[in-house]
Amino acid sequence: MNIPTINSKIALSIASMAVAGALVVGATIAFFSDTETSFDNILQAGALDLKIDSEAHYAGMVCTEVTPGVFLWQDEDQDLSNNPRTELIGQPCEGTWSLKDLEEGDTFFDLTDLKPGDRGENTISLHVFDNDAWGRIRVTDIEDRDNDCTEPETESSDAECNIFPSPVPTPDDNGELSENLSFFLWLDEGSIPGFQCADPALASPGPTPQPCEDTLEGNNIFDVQVEEPTTAPSIEFDGEDIIINLAPGLSEAFENECGEGDSPDGHNNYGNCHGLAEDGRLVGSATYYIGVAWQVDPDTGNEAQTDSVSADIVFEIEQHRNNPSPFPTP
Repeated sequence: MNIPTINSKIALSIASMAVAGALVVGATIAFFSDTETSFDNILQAGALDLKIDSEAHYAGMVCTEVTPGVFLWQDEDQDLSNNPRTELIGQPCEGTWSLKDLEEGDTFFDLTDLKPGDRGENTISLHVFDNDAWGRIRVTDIEDRDNDCTEPETESSDAECNIFPSPVPTPDDNGELSENLSFFLWLDEGSIPGFQCADPALASPGPTPQPCEDTLEGNNIFDVQVEEPTTAPSIEFDGEDIIINLAPGLSEAFENECGEGDSPDGHNNYGNCHGLAEDGRLVGSATYYIGVAWQVDPDTGNEAQTDSVSADIVFEIEQHRNNPSPFPTP
């Protein structure tokens, strides 16, 4: 009988079907899934860059670029009676340049043959790109020289006139011009509180440029009628470095001139109080006009004849964010 053989084929056939069924089930298994990718992640440091320009004024004249690279004294108001040094008109001058990084040879003051009562002024603009910053000005490496000993000088209170050593050490007790020089600084903001204009002759630097409405901003004049704020009412030389932190003066201007509608961080879209912050920071991309006036004391005596003062003027900025204590002392 062949019955066992037939049963074996049936069993094998069932086994084959079972295997085939298992294969089919395995081929249909899937998992829910999702993938999200963030491309091109970047961490990049910001920029902090200070640029400065200057316009020099002296004895009724303004230092003017008459042709590219050539700067000459020009009469400022066409009234020669206001100019005691008409002989300098048309002569080379120092102290005027457009917004840039300072380099060797950029000198705010380079004047000789000064007399008691002489005065001058530089309007210096500071522009911080692109972030807020703390700012200060340092006058350093001050040298006060006797240079020569004239007979009127030796017969004056400077009987011990002595031109050596050279350079004169600091602090110095030889030259007498420094103690007869005074400086006065103010914020040349004009009639609208803050700084709206990159150039009063052009337009504001805001997102929608408009003609500059404030004709007094950056005009090189301490406008008493609009009570422009002072940053340093009087600076006297005493042989030591002079440090002028800008924050106190800017903060005081905010307190006196700005109201509830003005942002305490000084970012007011180039409107009222733009550039004036509660803590006195320099607001990124605002242009600050600072007037620097100087005068030789009218009562200066013969002891200062031929004396000269030289110094370096340093402008410093530090980042504002995460920096509550800028410019630490050594």
